[in-house]
Amino acid sequence: MRIQLIIPKNKSLLGHKYTPPGHPHIGIAYLGAFLKKHGYEVKVYDDGLKNSLSLVDSVKEFRPDLVGVTSFSYCYDYAVDCIEKIKTNFDIPVVLGGPHVSVAKSAVLGDSKVDFAVKKEGEYSLLELAEALTRNKKDFSDINNLIWKKDGQIIENQDREFMNNLNLDELPFPDYSLFDVNEYFCAQHHSTALITSRGCPYSCTYCSTLLSMGKTFRSRSAENVFQEIKQRFNEGYRAFDINDDCFSLDIERANKICDLVIDSGLKIRFQCYSGLRVDRVNLELFKKMKKAGFYFLAFGCESGNPEVLKNIKKNITLDQVRNAVKWTKEAGIDSCVNFIIGHPTETYKQALDTLKFAKSLDSNYVNFSNLIPYPGTEAYEWILSNGRFLVDKNKYLRNLSTYDDMPIFETKEFTERQRKRITKLGHNYYYKRILIWRLGGALGSVVYYVTVIPGLRKLFSDFALNNKIGQIIYAFLSGQLR
Repeated sequence: MRIQLIIPKNKSLLGHKYTPPGHPHIGIAYLGAFLKKHGYEVKVYDDGLKNSLSLVDSVKEFRPDLVGVTSFSYCYDYAVDCIEKIKTNFDIPVVLGGPHVSVAKSAVLGDSKVDFAVKKEGEYSLLELAEALTRNKKDFSDINNLIWKKDGQIIENQDREFMNNLNLDELPFPDYSLFDVNEYFCAQHHSTALITSRGCPYSCTYCSTLLSMGKTFRSRSAENVFQEIKQRFNEGYRAFDINDDCFSLDIERANKICDLVIDSGLKIRFQCYSGLRVDRVNLELFKKMKKAGFYFLAFGCESGNPEVLKNIKKNITLDQVRNAVKWTKEAGIDSCVNFIIGHPTETYKQALDTLKFAKSLDSNYVNFSNLIPYPGTEAYEWILSNGRFLVDKNKYLRNLSTYDDMPIFETKEFTERQRKRITKLGHNYYYKRILIWRLGGALGSVVYYVTVIPGLRKLFSDFALNNKIGQIIYAFLSGQLR
């Protein structure tokens, strides 16, 4: 059986229509490796690249028996477009997966031509679906995590139990041979993505991770993680982006991974953009991470107001944020801190507290995101009862990202106009700080003030992020190619 896995275009986070992917999709690389291990012929098509064949021509050439499409919520319109092209031109079953399905669930079968959808972890559900189709089964009620149609009625099967630590160690490493790796910018600096754990045990009211990966923290062993690092090193990779939600939750495991890297003598670099918890770090860990090759860490703070932090169940303090930033600086590691504007119960004054606190931190830069209320989260339920949606609540998940300036809702205490003002201030401050960090104080400040006009800023970011020559120049000036 042939299975083709499709990656739709990525919506840009900087105001462009879409942006080329920086590296191969690690989730699809995992699925491809898993399916190949079980005897299936797999081909990947990334619609965000400049491919020699169109999507339709690629499907026509490969002649798959099943097509799988993945999607984040903010890129869902691109996924629907891919599904439309496939179903219009071929009589092939299509299954949709990815984080959006875990949020929208059965709705995806109602607003697209997709035949099946898989929520939460997809490896075993997709495998069982492929096996069922091979046997020409018509009833799929025994495949957990699957959403499907029977006699025109949408059926959502029960949830599958999440994989445990041992299961994760048994998974084959992501298969990047399925991708034309040289077409991705990561090839310029020999980097790749790495996921060492799944799930998060915390209860942040806004977070969709709980919907897709659950509350139970599950981790690969330090030995298994290092085995993949060593394999990637032998393939020529020298830098790793760790995409975990909670990499250092188990501090002992994080220390052990560092020890294995240090003892091996491998000259490699690591960064954690996803955001470590400030209550699960310490100076000793950071010193060891620096020795192992970590050069950049991000932290999740979300608000600079203690009352808001309590309301959103973040379960951290501002002093812990200050300490985490201070320790990374002492250890010689660069850092950023992530904030969200527009929490439920947040007032305009409290949002100003966040901006003020962000500016007080000695991190290299700070991120500001717009709250996206995902159905199934506490934030979404609160907004239904206490806020007013400013967009169609049945459609905003399809194309709005956390970096868009458009607020999703407003309250009497924090109006649309006020939210837009704070978001703009936050985005401008982020833009200035990251340019200074990347390009240095003088050049970064010049670029910031020259591109303060929105049109010029868009042109600059388009050249730096979406143009191959611009990517190389920007990466060289910012030290990413070292």
